[in-house]
Amino acid sequence: MWADLLVERICEQRTAPYVVNDAWTPSGPAHVGSLRGVILHDAIARGLRERGLPVEFLYGFDDFDPLDGLPPSLPREFYEPHMGRPLCHVPWHGEDASSFAHHFAREFESTFRATGCDPRTYRTSELYRSGAFDPALRLALDRAAEIVAIEREITGSRRAERHPVQVVCEQCGRIGTTVVLDWDGEQVTYECRPDKVTWAKGCGHRGRRSPFGGGAKLTYRTEWAAKWALFGVKVEGAGKDHMTRGGSHDTASVVARRIFGVEVPFPIPYEFFLVGGKKMASSRGGVSARELLEVLRPELVRFLVVRAYYRTAINFDPSGETVPRLYDEYDRAAAAYFGELPARTPGEAQDVRDLARTFHYAWVKPTPPRPFVRPRFSKVAFWVQMPHVRVEEQVAKEKGAALTEADREELRARVEDARRWLQRWAPPQYRIAVRENLPPEVSRLTPAQRDLLAHLADRLEGGELEAEAIQTTLHALRAELGLSAREAFAAVYLAFLGKESGPQAGALLAALGREFVLRRLREASGRQPVRHVP
Repeated sequence: MWADLLVERICEQRTAPYVVNDAWTPSGPAHVGSLRGVILHDAIARGLRERGLPVEFLYGFDDFDPLDGLPPSLPREFYEPHMGRPLCHVPWHGEDASSFAHHFAREFESTFRATGCDPRTYRTSELYRSGAFDPALRLALDRAAEIVAIEREITGSRRAERHPVQVVCEQCGRIGTTVVLDWDGEQVTYECRPDKVTWAKGCGHRGRRSPFGGGAKLTYRTEWAAKWALFGVKVEGAGKDHMTRGGSHDTASVVARRIFGVEVPFPIPYEFFLVGGKKMASSRGGVSARELLEVLRPELVRFLVVRAYYRTAINFDPSGETVPRLYDEYDRAAAAYFGELPARTPGEAQDVRDLARTFHYAWVKPTPPRPFVRPRFSKVAFWVQMPHVRVEEQVAKEKGAALTEADREELRARVEDARRWLQRWAPPQYRIAVRENLPPEVSRLTPAQRDLLAHLADRLEGGELEAEAIQTTLHALRAELGLSAREAFAAVYLAFLGKESGPQAGALLAALGREFVLRRLREASGRQPVRHVP
């Protein structure tokens, strides 16, 4: 399993104690891709702790970065005057948060903690205000020419500014529009330029101030290296866009070694988390991490991340088949973890071990309870839409025994997931609405299809309605009457749903109750007068 292999390599290449660090800029709602980073780092920290090694997992909110974009859901007229100011200084338009950064950082923290991630959090604004970054600021200003030369060497760009520091303008409060012109060892001379960036307009002020105690911040690549030095970071991954040749990680690595004199943390370049094939960004909207937790239980969210090799992109399409298939894979991993999955060859044995470890890293609680029944998610999604079905009784019937408390806990989670998924994201083929009265669409039935429904009613007259038995009867009848499978099943769906497709027909009829099924089949076949269905 990839997390275990990474832990082995980390232990070989870096020494304890281990500081695992990750960070995110709270510039909008955290998209689903942000969860990949925090869950990945949490899995690595967990794997190191299981070896009895000292580990500290840190998670930073880079809230001293400037507001350089705005999620489409927010009122532009309110935030336009604040563009370019530090996120921690931008007010929130509601009453539930002290700042723009505070609102989104708090929202994401509650989300990732719900998935079992429990890092010690920090905010870069507090590190600057407290003076924790003052030594790094002084060193960066004293050796600015070397840092600029490193950026040009690594990136090939000649556009690097003369000083790797951004000052907070004393007149307009912006940090994204300032340029440092000079440094005398105690103060910087700076200019707030109206045309420095396209997303904010500087006020034109020129002044002198101390960069310390929150008066300025390091530019991104230098700040990244300064964090490694400040915290003694030993492990830190990032998305592949940061890890490309000549990218921000390459620059930060050279700055860390040459300027701050520290070892570069063990790098973990991970692929993007795509939603419907598109890369998400906090300031541009998309499916948020919080929305994902509103639909899927925390273990499924973690499983979605840890089941994929970290160098492989995750393409999550909540409106397609992703969620039912994800549950099927999760159930297979659970079976491996609880020793229920046989292995006939050494290769299969290794696959089973990897599946078991994937389930281990996906689970939120220290010791997952063992349910003895895990009904397929697609079945549960079907059952919860059937007014005649008591889901717990149906699962107990399939099990052939009373449900344990672990069974009930697992079933409750699946039922809740299924209801939320059906309400929000499920594709049409999973949404089932049985018509209370005979659908007018039955007028499209052919005489042969009507015959099939009449014969089906006769054959289901006695005995229990069992899904597989009904399915077998349907196939036998359509062969006798010379109907194709499509024609036969379309007849059933038109009679009950008013459309030509639906779930497994046998399961549908078995879930609706004998009296209702027989009445509807005969009404649709036209073999008796149509009566009101109570």
